[in-house]
Order: sequence, then structure tokens, then C-alpha cells
Amino acid sequence: MAAYAALAFLSLLWGTSFLLIKIAARLFDPFGFALARVGVASAALLIAGALTGGVWPGRRPGLWRKLIALSLFGQVVPFLLLGKAAQMTTSADMALMMGASPIFVFLAARFVRSGDRWTLLAALGLALGFAGVGLALWSPTTPTAVAAHPAEGRALALLAAFCYAMSTLLSGAATREIGAVKAVAASMTLSTLALAAIDAAFGARPSLATILAAPPGPILAMVALGVFNTALGYFAYFRLVASEGPTFASLNNYIVPLIGVMGGALALGEPVALAAWAGLALVLTGVALTGRSLRAAR
Repeated sequence: MAAYAALAFLSLLWGTSFLLIKIAARLFDPFGFALARVGVASAALLIAGALTGGVWPGRRPGLWRKLIALSLFGQVVPFLLLGKAAQMTTSADMALMMGASPIFVFLAARFVRSGDRWTLLAALGLALGFAGVGLALWSPTTPTAVAAHPAEGRALALLAAFCYAMSTLLSGAATREIGAVKAVAASMTLSTLALAAIDAAFGARPSLATILAAPPGPILAMVALGVFNTALGYFAYFRLVASEGPTFASLNNYIVPLIGVMGGALALGEPVALAAWAGLALVLTGVALTGRSLRAAR
């Protein structure tokens, strides 16, 4: 039960993040959005780590290569992709695309030693989840003011889901070696440095006057996104990967669409196609089958 409670908590954090992403994107361009999100999260993690004991992993060349890869696949690239996707489609669409992440983990785990023992029931559950995501991805799209380019936005979010899947496999090894706090803090700090350089080269940073004149909604959304949905979310995620395995941890991405769709519909009035709801039903059936099978195998 503890594992499922941790999975539900993580899903709640990441499911609500797409609503906050959509709100924050009203003020920040994709480069500034990614930098602000990871910068807030990094600061929160460094402060938390300093209060609980050291946060820096030390000089371990092999480990730092893992952390750099984790930073790129887990934060830098997907945060940029989602920042752009938020300008093109709805928060519900972005959340739905996250449902493909467990499938990517399943496929990639065939080439690495992930620690998961597979059954036909798990494979069936993942297949149902993948079918549900496919149904949601190809549901009819009509450009609107809040979703000017829905198909392209979904594709960017799907690519972000692939990056998250690759980071899942990387995070397990780093967490087992140095613990969740150090792994998250170090990777977030590396991401902040990388995104600061990218933003300096390509970003269109708003002026101080623009920021001061902006409504408080996007600023508050970014702070909440960085502290809770990113810093706390990644800490919980790394802990879950280390304790239950990468595929079980990635199942949060089957629950995230439900929370994301409901959040976007209730808070922002975003329309949700009937095909998307049907796809979501398949996704939830898939997570129930896969989770039960993986837990029993472990």
C-alpha cells in the first residue's frame, strides 16, 4: 500500500503541473520558462539539502556522467519542449501524452538491467495503456485560442515523455549510489547552469518593468511549479524508482493524464474530446493490470 500511496502522491504533483505550466507560459517564453522552473527547484533542493546534511556528491567521474545525462533527459530537454508545447496546445493534451512514458520505459528496459521481472499480464496492461495514449493523440483537433497548434503541441509533449522515460532508467543508478536528495539537487543544479547558458544565447527575457506589471498568476504558478511539482516531485520520483523499480515508478504517467485533463477542464475550461476520454479509460485499465503484475513479480 505504501508504494501505491507514493505513486498516487507523485501522480498528484505531476498531474497538476500541466495546469501550472499553461498558466506560467503566459509570461515566459520556452527558454525563460525552463530556466525559471529548474532554477526555483534547484534553489529549493539546495536549501533543503543544506538543512539536512550535505547535498553535493563529490568527485566521481562515472557518477557525474550519469548526472549530466540525467539532467539533459530529465529536465533540460523536456522542460524546453513542454514550455513550447504550452504555447501550442492545452494542458490536458500535454498531460495525456505523458501516458506514453511507461511504454518507452518498457521498451528501453529490454536493453538495460532494470530489475523488473515481466509477465504477460504486465505486457497486456502496457499495451492497453499505449492504445489509450494513441487514441488520445489522434483524436480530432480544432485550433482554438488556447490551442493554436494542437497536433504539433501534442507531438512535442510526446517527445518530452520519451525524455522522461530515459531519465527514469538513469535515475535509479544515481539514486542508489548517492541517495535521492543528492541526485536530484546535483542534476537540477546542472540543468540550471545549462539552461542559463541557453537562455542567454536564445531567450527573449522580459524586462523588469514587464515582470512587475504582470499579473501575479504566472509568477505564483512558476514558484509552485518549481518548489512542489518539480523539486518535491523529482525527490519522490527518484525514491520510488529506487524502491520499486523504473517501470512501476513510470506508471504515474498513466494516472497523470486523468489529473491533468480534469485540472485543465475545471480550472481553465479546456475542451476534451470524447476520443480522449475513451483513451483515458484504456490508460487507467492498463495501469491497474501492469501495477498489479509488477508488484506480484517483485
